Amino acid sequence: MDRNQHHAIVRVVASVLAFGALWIKKLKTRKEITSHPHVNRDYERENYINSILYSGDQHCIDVIRMRPIVFFNLCDILSRNNLLQSTKSVNIREQVVIFLHIIGHNVRFRVIGSRYYRSTETIHRYFRVVLRAILKLYKLVIRLPDGSIPSEIRNNPRFYPYFKDCIGALDGTHVRASVPLNIQGRFRSRKGGTTQNVLAAITFDLKFSYVLAGWEGSAHDSRILSDAPSRPRGLRILEGKYYLADAGYGIRNGFITPYHGVRYHLKKFSAQGPENANELFNLRHS
Repeated sequence: MDRNQHHAIVRVVASVLAFGALWIKKLKTRKEITSHPHVNRDYERENYINSILYSGDQHCIDVIRMRPIVFFNLCDILSRNNLLQSTKSVNIREQVVIFLHIIGHNVRFRVIGSRYYRSTETIHRYFRVVLRAILKLYKLVIRLPDGSIPSEIRNNPRFYPYFKDCIGALDGTHVRASVPLNIQGRFRSRKGGTTQNVLAAITFDLKFSYVLAGWEGSAHDSRILSDAPSRPRGLRILEGKYYLADAGYGIRNGFITPYHGVRYHLKKFSAQGPENANELFNLRHS
């Protein structure tokens, strides 16, 4: 080995030793990293769920959009009808709380997972389980009205006998929807944003008798109503009966809409009452 090679090796070794000495010095002077205390996930999860359900009606409504008594009734219905079962790791109460928390605030699965100390996969799985169970409730909670005259009409001289064959009211509402980019144009409503245009009919005691979801937000109300009777479980109306509907649905059998170009909303009659039969009809219709 010649003198130049020897000096080069010495310089490399010296550099390595100097670097090592500096690194050791840093390790000695570095502050010790303190670890976080162990979190009892089961305890924290149960404590959080209890804080939702037992901290008063308003707090429960703020988080899961319903009062505690309604929540427990829902869990009981799902359990009694064998639509939902507790598992070894997740009971019915937690499954339903998580589901309602997500749909009530449009929260991401990952965010909910961190709040309830569950994996994203677990949140996703039980969300789908509860969703399927809720959808099966339609047989219990959505029933077509019978042919009897609703007491709200029969016992009110403003409506009886003029609306004696009316079985409820029907209208549409836009519900926010997350859809793939390639079909967002169809789901963009006139008010902005992507929505579903959902058709719903209710009886006079405020119970749903029919719901049709899935139509894009750009679809016209009358088009959706035309589609409703053609469905396998479509909208059915007894002979001689009808629903009240707004002017956007047009004139058709089974539905009565207000007169066009005539005062309708209650506030329009606040200063002066109806002046003719058409205005009186629109007032009662509204």
